[in-house]
Amino acid sequence: MTRTSTTTLVVTWIVAAAAGFAVDAMLASAGRPILPLPPTIGVVMAGIAVVLVAFAWPVRQMVRGGRKVGFRHATGVLAGAKASALVAGVLGGWASGALLFLLTRAAVSGDAVTMSLATMGGAVLLLVAALLAESWCMLPPDEDGASPA
Repeated sequence: MTRTSTTTLVVTWIVAAAAGFAVDAMLASAGRPILPLPPTIGVVMAGIAVVLVAFAWPVRQMVRGGRKVGFRHATGVLAGAKASALVAGVLGGWASGALLFLLTRAAVSGDAVTMSLATMGGAVLLLVAALLAESWCMLPPDEDGASPA
């Protein structure tokens, strides 16, 4: 597996932000309420970040010469880290778009802004944890200097 590219994460965040902004703008122009972002999404993402780092820690210790872990555990952590990074990009981007839409309005609801900020904060935490877990799952280069396949 290759590392999650920065380009993929940035493009995911931007596309989701554009979608979040566009959906809220269309709903508001139709006279309907915008989609609220419950603050629990941010809390859940922060919780997932903690669990992901906890699962990645034994893999990091193994890579550094510690106790062995099963390849399925390491593969599962790596897959979870990659998926979490993309989910964080989508949800964080959506919250960014919603926040941008809210801040362009003449009357801003403080609760909606707070909920968007909570979601963005959880997404950033999850993204950082996912990239950290992914880096912990990388094997060191072989003795001949070539990176592992």
